[in-house]
Amino acid sequence: MKNHVVNHRPAAGLSRTAANLKEPAVRAGFLAGLTIARLAAAFAVTEDVMRRYIAEHRRNWHALEHSGIREDERRTVVYAPACRDTGSYDVRPISVPRVTMHVKAMEAQA
Repeated sequence: MKNHVVNHRPAAGLSRTAANLKEPAVRAGFLAGLTIARLAAAFAVTEDVMRRYIAEHRRNWHALEHSGIREDERRTVVYAPACRDTGSYDVRPISVPRVTMHVKAMEAQA
């Protein structure tokens, strides 16, 4: 049985700061489902740096992803905040059929 030793020092060339991370690129990778290890390797930073960076921005990224109005040829999805009994809230999708009446009402609001 081998004893595995974890080396907490980053490999040569990896950055220990988030100063060079490009927020749109990290956000796109995170929302696409890339793991923290893959993102860290892609941006040449340690996993700890990437983990902290994502923890700081995760909530805003999910809020931006689920905001506004999305449309396709069959339906319109409106993302609206729904309040809980505890005082916090979720952003929930409300799907309505794409009917001319709804489209005209949303255009009138804008």
